[in-house]
Order: sequence, then C-alpha cells, then structure tokens
Amino acid sequence: MAQKKTSNGAFSAVKQLLATLFLGANLVTLFLLWICCASTWVDPSMHPRMSVVGLVFPVFLFLNVAFLLLWLIYKPRMMVVPLVGMALCGNYILDYFPLNLGGKDKAHDLRIMTWNAGYFNGLPSDSFLLGLDYIMSCRADIVCLQEAQPSPYLMRTLEERVTGEGGYFEREGTRVLISRFPVVDKGTIEAESKSKYGNNTRYYHLLMDGDTVTLLNAHLECYNLSADEKDEYGDVLHSRDRDKMKSEVKYLTGRLAYSSRYRALQVKAIAQFLDNLPKGRRVLLCGDFNDTPISYAYQQIDKRLENAYRGGGFGVGLSFREKNFPVRIDHIFHSQEWECVSARIDRSTDISDHYPVIADLKNWQK
Repeated sequence: MAQKKTSNGAFSAVKQLLATLFLGANLVTLFLLWICCASTWVDPSMHPRMSVVGLVFPVFLFLNVAFLLLWLIYKPRMMVVPLVGMALCGNYILDYFPLNLGGKDKAHDLRIMTWNAGYFNGLPSDSFLLGLDYIMSCRADIVCLQEAQPSPYLMRTLEERVTGEGGYFEREGTRVLISRFPVVDKGTIEAESKSKYGNNTRYYHLLMDGDTVTLLNAHLECYNLSADEKDEYGDVLHSRDRDKMKSEVKYLTGRLAYSSRYRALQVKAIAQFLDNLPKGRRVLLCGDFNDTPISYAYQQIDKRLENAYRGGGFGVGLSFREKNFPVRIDHIFHSQEWECVSARIDRSTDISDHYPVIADLKNWQK
C-alpha cells in the first residue's frame, strides 16, 4: 500500500511539473503575441525594425491555439489562460482571421475590386487579354488596378473596352481606375518613395447617386526583394545551419524594415488626406498595402475606415501568391456609411502574383 501511494505521489509530482512547464510556455507565447500586436503602435519611420515583429503574429497565434487544445485534453480548467490572453488582442485576431459566414447571396449596392495585376505576369499580349476578360467578367462597379502597364497599345485596348461599355477609365503611371461612376476630380497624394515608379496614392472624386464619393487607389512601398533574396528567404525557412540562418535573418530583417519606413510615411500622408476631407464624405480606399493586418500601415487606416474583408470575409485570405510569403497584403476599406455583406479573395485567376480582392457593399442610408 505504501509503495502504491509513493507511485501515485511521484506521478502527481510529474504531472504538476509538466503543468507548470506548459503554463510557463503558454504565458511566454501569449506575451510574444501581445508584443506582435503592440508593434503596430510603433511608427516604422522612427523605429523600422519593430515593423518586422508583426510578421510572426500567425506563429504565436497558432501556438496559443495549440495550447488551448492541449489544456482541453490535459487540464480543461487551464483553458482560461490562452482564452483570456487571446481575448485581450481579439480585434487583431479578427483583423487577421475574420469569421464571417454567408453573405454571398445578400443584396448589395456596390461591388469593388482591387488587384495588383503584376504587369499581367510579364506576358503583355495573351496574359493581358485574359486579364481583360477576367476584369470585365467580375462586373465590379469600381476596379482599382496596381502594376497595370504592359504597353500603351494594350492600355488603349483596355480603355476602349471600358468606355465602349459605358464605363470611365483613368490611368496614371501603373495605377488604373475602371468605374461606372464619372470622375469629377483626381490627383496624387505625394509621399517619399524609393520605388522607380513611385509608390504613391491616387485619389478620385466620383459622382455616385448624386453625391461625391472619394476613392483612393493605393500602392504602398514594395519590399523590394530581388528573386534571389526571396529564394534565400525560402532557404532560411528550411535551413539547419544556425549561423547561416542568423546571418540571413539579420539581413532580410534590415531589408524588410527599410521598406516599412517608407510605407509609414506614405500611410501618414493618406491619413492626413482622409482627416482633411469634408465631414460626412463617403470614402473608399483600396490597393496593395504590402503589409498584413498586423502592421502600422493597416492599423492607421483601420482607425479611420472599416476593412471590408474584416466585415465580410472568412479566414486568413491569402492575396499574395509568392512562394514562402503566405500573406494578405491587398485590402479594401470603406467609410461607415457602407456595410460589407461579402468579401473574398478570388483565386480563379493566376495571371498575377496577387489574387484580386472583391467586396460587395450595402449602403446604410437605404
């Protein structure tokens, strides 16, 4: 009997030790999850390296979900730890992984699409014509394109197709607007950029149902990683050489931080533009942010506008097709006068290295 009690005591001690270790590890992962969220408060133009922290947000989110399942099996009452911890950053989690169900069949007043066309995959003729057919088939009321400049001839082909169907066409640099609403004014929101094309934002004042609506087509600073650097990043993910991994991570962190500084300057220019608009002005903002929802750039706009995918999408919604970069960096925002009834990443086309983002909006005023 004494031996049995000793055995039970030893088992309880081991179980308690494991529970303590698990709890410690869970608290560490929660703390790191909170750090990822807090990094969005830091201006990358002042502290650019902090912007890279947000990129590992999904890693610590996954670990906390894993701990939730572990506690469910091992000690259910301890599930409160990851649950409370994740609830404290619940808005960030829903920005990254919204949980909206249904909505596809709901009536809507406006369909908007944003798409980084990736120069139509470098195949101006065949690929462009496929892209043109795809764009027109989506039946969007507003289409904002970035990196859409295969050739002057093909741009004229697109313009003739759009205007021939009664739409409006505007192009400036690599950004294109296709709209069924007339443009009454337009311009560029200037900000510092290192891109040869200039990653600035175009704005348009549209006449929509007798009212002026401001639309912004943004393409924020690219990561500017070469094909070789992207391959090196992939090698780092699978490398077992710690010294090489440490060196490459340091280099890539610097490169990513460098571009985030310019995105911060660009998004602050957008924020100032939004803040100076007349009170009550309806606003649409979309484009390639080159930043995930866990970023300074995204959160600065989210303070002012509603994100369509957060309101009508489901899941992570990966909009970037580049190998080793599973992220959503293309976004649609709208002012509170609209409700998003459906938002999706359209994976039916592979012409570009980005997938289009499409949102259906309903006017609250109706």
